[in-house]
Amino acid sequence: MKNLEYNGNCAFAVSTGKIATKASGKYVLTKNGKHYAFSNSIAKFLFKLLPNRIEKANTAWNSKDV
Repeated sequence: MKNLEYNGNCAFAVSTGKIATKASGKYVLTKNGKHYAFSNSIAKFLFKLLPNRIEKANTAWNSKDV
């Protein structure tokens, strides 16, 4: 899949301030025209369940911390 956010890293991991290995195309969430990849189904579930994950991931990704 093209144009994955966070260079294809697991979006949930990025939202916690960590970089995971490249996520596979198997677990992807599309929201507002953007594609978020995950390393597994639990990470995808938690990303959808917990509040403000996209904002937290964006903040972490745009900082030099990840």
